[in-house]
Amino acid sequence: MGSFTKAAIFLSTLTASLSGQGVSAQRTFTDAKGTLHTTTKDKPKIVTFAHRAVSLRHYGLTTSQLVGVFGEWYNSGSDVDPDDPEAGSSLPADPEYDDIQFLNQVVDLSPSCHVGYCTEFHMDTFLAMEDVDEVIIHGYLGAWWGVGDDGIANITAKIGKPPIYQEMSKIGAQDCEDSGSGPDSTCPGISMIDLMEENYELAQYLNFDIPSSIDDDNIALCTAAENFRNNMKTAHDNGVRLMAAYLTTGTSYFADPTADSVLRMFEELGMPIIHPGKCMDDGNCDGNYFWEWVPLNTYFASCEGDSPDNVTTACNDSPLYPVDMWLYDHRTTLAVTSTDFTLGFPDQALIAEQTVYWPIGGRLISPKHAAEILNIVGPQVAAATRIHPATSCSEDVNVAGTAHRTQGLPNGEYACYSENYHNPKYLEACASTGNGDTTTPTNNGGGSGGGSGGGSGSSTTGADNSSASELAVFKYLGTLLALMMIGFTA
Repeated sequence: MGSFTKAAIFLSTLTASLSGQGVSAQRTFTDAKGTLHTTTKDKPKIVTFAHRAVSLRHYGLTTSQLVGVFGEWYNSGSDVDPDDPEAGSSLPADPEYDDIQFLNQVVDLSPSCHVGYCTEFHMDTFLAMEDVDEVIIHGYLGAWWGVGDDGIANITAKIGKPPIYQEMSKIGAQDCEDSGSGPDSTCPGISMIDLMEENYELAQYLNFDIPSSIDDDNIALCTAAENFRNNMKTAHDNGVRLMAAYLTTGTSYFADPTADSVLRMFEELGMPIIHPGKCMDDGNCDGNYFWEWVPLNTYFASCEGDSPDNVTTACNDSPLYPVDMWLYDHRTTLAVTSTDFTLGFPDQALIAEQTVYWPIGGRLISPKHAAEILNIVGPQVAAATRIHPATSCSEDVNVAGTAHRTQGLPNGEYACYSENYHNPKYLEACASTGNGDTTTPTNNGGGSGGGSGGGSGSSTTGADNSSASELAVFKYLGTLLALMMIGFTA
């Protein structure tokens, strides 16, 4: 038997063996903590947060690779009936019934808390699972969500590598102090487009069969972003100002737009959103990197006395911030939209029903879900009218720039509308070829240019993951063949 024949037989046997073992070309992914992850598994089996699993479905995740989920399935404040999930929920950021059926097919590591905030993680169940290659856990300011150091150690020992970490708030957050935005802040906020790009890179690393529908979703996102900008231009022209908050009839929590991915998306597409901090600077409130905690009587300072009973419509004309429309935390939907809520929080914008939901953190993160958010919020903001006396916007603010993402604006200010400073990554899929065709990006809705943020993770694989893998395998086998041709004799 000739040397070439021997080599060919050996190569054929080796290739079949590698394929049968699910081995492919090496791929890498660098997560938000800077940890380099490497795999040669063809289709790694994963465990991840339930909402992350639903998001990754749009990038090609199937139950052939998803083996387990943890965390809540429905958001806090959801009106879903767990015994009748097919009836659905009124919260747009809740998974749909089809998503719930998808989650029901895999191991549930948080079986007792499907609705509302949940940090349950059944470690014994996880450790008994077979064929887990990767665990993906998100977090805030560098802290693993819902899993302590002991849990991370157990997961690492189980799968032979640390979990993949996805930061939800600030780039490089593990090196930031919990001090919020401002001159001393060093970490820029993450925009929703950054998280979508990271999801795409993660899909490449995990070797999903990325569906062509992602291109359609990117075009839908771009169209929604352009329409949203037009709506925000109308809001600016009308003098409308918005503020994001978790409102209560006691202490309310006002959100810093630099720290939330959805608020970043809103502002980077032109929303006139007020930055909080005035109350903390005056020494009248506490807070952290995300929230300013404002007591009821402090917000309605014109109402004399310290009792909540003194806060009425008779003294609601000079609140702490001139909010014409509220972006209410969607977890408070049922409370804030109740007709009784204004009895305890008699704000003029609420009384005028100038409110719109804010899905804090995005929850479901894909081009499709981002487009849905923009399409819901934009028209409602454009229809709002100014309630409080006009105030000047801050000019020449690069809302998509690193400096603004990091430091925000002085307390109570909002950026003027300028398309020169909007984040172009939301708009890349709209580029027309001039003949009616639309040029779609090769990633999840942003391309590699424009903006100033970038995803928290990175993958070495290209846009066509399968082609890249095949090329690497061919190069490897070609080299091996050359070496064997030297070693084999007739």
